[in-house]
Amino acid sequence: MQLAEERRRLIVAAVDHEGKVLAAELAQRFQTSEDTIRRDLRDLDLAGRLRRVHGGAIRRVGGETSFGQRESADLQRKALLAQALRPLLQPGDTVLIDAGSTNLALARQLDDGCAATIVTNSPHITLALGEFRQTRVILLGGTYSAQCGAVLGARTLADIEQLRADLCIVGLCGLDSRRLGTSDGEEAILKRAMLAGSARRAAAVLNERFGAPAPFFLGTPAELDHLAVEADLPADHMAALGDVANGPELIVAERP
Repeated sequence: MQLAEERRRLIVAAVDHEGKVLAAELAQRFQTSEDTIRRDLRDLDLAGRLRRVHGGAIRRVGGETSFGQRESADLQRKALLAQALRPLLQPGDTVLIDAGSTNLALARQLDDGCAATIVTNSPHITLALGEFRQTRVILLGGTYSAQCGAVLGARTLADIEQLRADLCIVGLCGLDSRRLGTSDGEEAILKRAMLAGSARRAAAVLNERFGAPAPFFLGTPAELDHLAVEADLPADHMAALGDVANGPELIVAERP
């Protein structure tokens, strides 16, 4: 029987050599289950050895990807999730939109007048809404983080705590049936404040965010009112979310 340590070493070697691997192919190659391979990929991602993506893994180049890299990846998938979220905004609402590449895709689909006010901690989202006249656009204060694509810090938190939004659309780095998570501790503080100060709370997630390493806790799925998911979300994840007591309304995006 192949030792887990040796199998994981070979997985990393395959990713380094091939650039991308699929979980199903690895399961056949190492004569083990896909669940075992997914656990391997999750642990290797957490250790910084590769980057786990939907269906497999890719080579990690230069550490964590920048916001610019994330913004330009999976454009069609993010656009479909954004389209699923769009009806949640109402013309009289004050809407708080968290930073993130999927939320930026949403901002690019919005029309002037879709809400009374849009507040964000993302300069990128602010620029995407820059021509709005009927909808007031407010950029929160703080210190800009190029890695997160957001303003962060004590001033940002103070601004959020003064706000009472009708709708908050929060960004997530990982989730399962018990927890919502993010990869940055400072972001987690801001996201918790966003959820606490909003009447309705929503998020949109790519498939690979389910079970992804996200060490900083920011809430539970039951704290969301709406969750937009991809049309091909695996059935076990869909069932687990459906079993959450008082869980969010699941909004399934259209297929590509």
